[in-house]
Formats: sequence, structure tokens, C-alpha cells
Amino acid sequence: MSAIVTTSRDLCRRCYSCVRRCPSKAIRVRAGQAEVMPERCVACGRCVRVCSQNAKQVVDNLPAVRELLSKGDCVVMLAPSFAAAAHPLRPGQIVAALRRAGFSGVYETAFGADLVARKYRERYERDPFALTITSPCPAANTYIQKYAPELIEFIAPFFSPMAALGKVLKQRIRPGCSVVFVGPCTAKISEARDPEVSPWIDAVLTFYELSGLLALRGVRDVESLDDEEFDPPHSWTGGIFPVPRGLLRTAELPDDLLDNDVSDVIGTDAFVDVVERLRERVRTNHIAELETRFFDVMFCRGCIGGPMMPGSASYLTRKERIVAWMRSRRAHLSRTEWEQAMERYADVDLTRSFEDDCQRTIEPTEAQIRQILARTNKLTAADELDCRACGYRSCRDKARAVFQGRAEVEMCLPYLIEKLQGMVESLNRSHQDLTEAQAQLIRSERLASMGQLAAGIAHEVNNPLGTILIYAHLLRDQVDCGTPVTPEGLRSDIQMILGEAKRCKGIVGGLLDFARQNKVNRSEVDVGTLVREAVGIVKAGRDDSIRYDVVVSDPMPAVSLDRDQMLQALSNLVRNAVELMPTGGTLSVRADWLAERRELRFRIRDSGPGIPEEHMQKLFSPFFTTKPVGKGTGLGLPICYGIVKMHRGTISAFNNEDGPGATFEIVIPVAQEEPSAPTANGFFQPIDGGMT
Repeated sequence: MSAIVTTSRDLCRRCYSCVRRCPSKAIRVRAGQAEVMPERCVACGRCVRVCSQNAKQVVDNLPAVRELLSKGDCVVMLAPSFAAAAHPLRPGQIVAALRRAGFSGVYETAFGADLVARKYRERYERDPFALTITSPCPAANTYIQKYAPELIEFIAPFFSPMAALGKVLKQRIRPGCSVVFVGPCTAKISEARDPEVSPWIDAVLTFYELSGLLALRGVRDVESLDDEEFDPPHSWTGGIFPVPRGLLRTAELPDDLLDNDVSDVIGTDAFVDVVERLRERVRTNHIAELETRFFDVMFCRGCIGGPMMPGSASYLTRKERIVAWMRSRRAHLSRTEWEQAMERYADVDLTRSFEDDCQRTIEPTEAQIRQILARTNKLTAADELDCRACGYRSCRDKARAVFQGRAEVEMCLPYLIEKLQGMVESLNRSHQDLTEAQAQLIRSERLASMGQLAAGIAHEVNNPLGTILIYAHLLRDQVDCGTPVTPEGLRSDIQMILGEAKRCKGIVGGLLDFARQNKVNRSEVDVGTLVREAVGIVKAGRDDSIRYDVVVSDPMPAVSLDRDQMLQALSNLVRNAVELMPTGGTLSVRADWLAERRELRFRIRDSGPGIPEEHMQKLFSPFFTTKPVGKGTGLGLPICYGIVKMHRGTISAFNNEDGPGATFEIVIPVAQEEPSAPTANGFFQPIDGGMT
């Protein structure tokens, strides 16, 4: 059985509105997706109306109708509720539009309602005490067939107005024609598939599809069409059928509110409640004691409240439009002609039967229900909140659905909230543990860094200090022993001491530059001048064995930088590159403005030996140097790194792919705010409340 209503999985959002509103619980939830079970669905269309994400879709019947029109002699019948759906168009304009769409006849289903109402009147007059459940509503009929088959014998064995007029059209008025019904009811699509109805109805369209059909058939500007009348036979009071108690009015049955013989059952909840009460009376054999004998049932609040009723008009407004339409027709229709038509087709057999299609499922035992409830931490009756968030009236109803394969345990919102809270608490504890572990690790790393730094300082300073001590001892021994000292020898020893002391001062000075916490003092800087000055500082006093290539992109805007610090960084990089090319080479210094990213990029490229792979990770570590002892402190690149980081930039190094040598690249963003307390490196951070 193909589904009348389907679910678009991409749009379904686990809201369970359809589960909550489905009277037959024909919605099965799998992996959080709500899908319609065709064998259980009564096609009432409530799930379509309540789905805010438009995930529920009604089967498309337009292709079938277009094919019928292409074959010729295809007629259409409009549900009596069309007068309420036509606004702001006039009903007569809808009739005219349908004829222009290619239908060879346009009929009012209200005449079928007149025929069916007469059958109900005759049945009531024959046996006023016969228990009768009216059958024009296909959703109500299907519900009884599937979930209350004990009541099938009480369903009035008559066609609906749609099927009745369809049979009259095909048997007597237009033999050989195709018949299309248009109305507000999705259940009519299911009814048209019924073996007893399908010979008389070829296709069903909803009111929403009607506008699509007119557009496909090229019918436009409907509001400019003149009113046209339906093809005969015309109705009389059948047009009131879509309004609650309309059947009672049309059939002229007793309608006294103080009389309990006849009762109207309007709306899904009321209908399901009455069905369950009647089932109980049948089960207990108390049906004969029932005071009400005639139940006029409607799954919706009248057909004017059908799921495919367009517009947002209120129930009262729709009813007023129906009544106004009927009054306007009474002015020019003949009751005599109507009575003649009713007599002409009185012999058409409008009886039918209804088959048992029971879909009631096996009920779980109490132990099985308790077991399912326990899976959502509902261990006692007090734990059963019955909040209905899952779509079921109670936790026990939902447990039954889980047992029957229609629901998932995870649909329980309180359970999910408790589970989520537990996960959050667990994550918070894990986060706290990780934070403490991270803090401990940072302390350990900082202490290790300080130890590494202290060891580096001791190593770097110890060598020149050792030399100073040796020469100082030699001088003292010479003085103590009275050894003659020549001015030249004394000068040489003192020069050695001064040189090593100067070396110590250089190490300490570089260390202070590296460790000093400076703010970036920005000012507008001409990048071209800055680059040329950095190269000039290094180039001064050197031979011409190195070819310098300085390129500054044009245009190059003035950029906000700390001029002195950036000059120091660039000159350090240029000096390092020059010192790696003692026999000469090419040094390229480029400054580019990356406008789209608003970044300034410097590239210092040399043609030297390149950087060994094993040194790449150590380049910016303090005291790491490949220069001979006394030629470098290993603080130049870390100082450059600190300066670039204070400018919120990045510095990197890589070997050239298209030739020898390496390239250092600095990228400085010029549109970001500076940090409130920038630091030159990551080694001197507060530890345990302020020790540095």
C-alpha cells in the first residue's frame, strides 16, 4: 500500500508534533525521524497541518489528473466546502476556471450529499432505534475499520457524497467519463482507492493542488472571469454538508439539543473518545442500553476545517461563506427541478460495505512495560511524569509504543535532559581535572624552561668568565712573584680580559633584550625606508661580495609599526643571512602589501647553505646557534620572534625550493588590536602568584 502522507527526512526535526496529534499512532520514529506507517494511517492529514517544518507531504495527484485530461471527457466535482475555500475569488469564477482548464463538465458534490441524506432519512424512518454511525467521513470509517472493527456493523452502509455523485455521473449522466474530485480532505485520496469506490472516482485533488493544476493548464487571471454555473443536476440543501450538523439538517433528522437520540461527534478527540466508549459497551454487551442511537461523526471540525483547507479564515468566517453561497443559489434555482433530479436518480444503488482491517497490536505485559520504563530511569510511579513531550499521553503509552516498534527510548525528554545533565557534570569534572593537569604541566614547563635558560646562561657566561679568571690569576701571580711584565704582554692580557668581559656584557645585554617586557609603540612607518635602513645597517663597512636586492611592492601604504623594534628584527635577519654567505652570494629583501588580507609581508632570502632539517624546530630557541664560540649568543632569532609576536604576527623559515639558501618570512596584520600586556617570549610568565 502506497502512503498518502510521507515524511521528508531532511526536514524532520524531532519535534514529535505529528506523533502527538496522530489519533491512530501511525507515526513510527526511527533514528529520530518520524515516518508514516501506511498500514496504520487513516489519512486524516493532522500530521500535515501540525508539522511546522513542512516535513509531511501529501501524495501528488496532479500527474494522474493531467493524464485523464489528455484522454478527453474528464469531469470534475467540487466538494461543498469549495465556497469557503474560493475567497477572494467568487465560486462562479472557480467553475469558469475549471472549464477553461479542460474539464468537460463541472459538477457540485453537494447533489451527491442530497442523495445520501435521503438514504439516511429513509433509514431513520424505517428504524429510529437502529444504532447508526454516519459514513461520509472516510477518516472516521477507516479508523473504525482499523482500530474498532467491533463497530463496523453500525456504520451506515452508504456511499459518501463524493462516491454517490461519481456513480451517478458514470452510470447515468456521462457514461464513459473520467471523474476527478476536488476537496479539502486527504482521506478522500484513500477513499478513492477503496475497491467499492474506485470504479466511480478516478482521481482526487486537494484544494492546494487546484491552483497548481490551473497554472499547469495555462489558466490565469481567474479573478477577471465571469461567473459560470455548475452543470446539472444542482443541489438544494446538500451544500450545508461540510458544516457540523450539516447532514442532520440536509436529511431533516431530529436536531433538538434536549433530545439524546441524535448526536453529532465533531473533532478527532471527541470521535476517538466516543469510539472507545462504544467499544467498551460492545465488549460488555451494554450497547442496547445506549440512549443515543444516531451518531453524525466528523474527524475534523466539519469539512470546512479539513487539513487541505487553504487560507487562514476562522471557522465562523468559513461557515458564513458556505451559508452565503447557498442563499445566493436559492434565488435562481428551482426546487421543482431539484426534486425531479432526485427522483430521476433515486434508483441508483448507493449502498456499500466496510471490511475489517484491524491494526490493533499485541499489548505488552506489565513486566515488559516496567522493563522499558526502567530504561529511562522510571523505576517508580512517581518517576512517570506523563509530560507528553514524546507525543504520547503517558509514559506507559510510550512504553507500549516502544514495545510495538513505533517509538524509541530516546524520545523521552526528561530522560534526555537528565542524561545530558549527567554528561555535562562528567565533562565539567573532566574539564576541571584537565585544567589542573594543564596548570601543573605549565608550571613544570616553565620551571623546565627556567632551568634550560639558567643552564644556557651558565654555559654561555662560564666560558668568558673562565678566561677572565685565568688571565687575572696570571697577572696576580706575576705581581706576587715579581715577574717582570712588559707593557706589550700586560696590554695583551688586559685586552683578553676586556674582550671576554665585553662578551659577558653582550650575553647579558642580549638576554635583557630578549626578556624585557615592552609594549609596542606604534607609529606610521614608511616600509620602503625601513627595509633599506635595515639593509644599510648590515651593509655598512662590508665588502661588495654580496649582491643586495631590495624590492618594495607598489603601492605600499604607510603601516603602523614599532619602528625601532621592527628595524632590530629585520637587521638581525639580514645580518644572519649575510654571515651565512662569507664568500659572497645574493641577498633578497622583499616587502609586499597583501591588500585582501590587510597584511604586511617581509621575506629575507639568501643563497647560502640552507637550514638543516634537524635545526628547523630549534631556530627560535634561546641560545641555539650554529656559529663558532664567541661569534653568537643564540638570542638573535628569539628576539626577532618576540618582536614579531608583539606585533601579532608570525615568523617562519623554510629552505628555497628553486635554488640554494633559505628564506625567513614575517607576516604582520595591520588591522588588529594589540594585546593588553604583550610579552617578548613565553619563558617569563608569572608562576604561583608572581615569581618570575
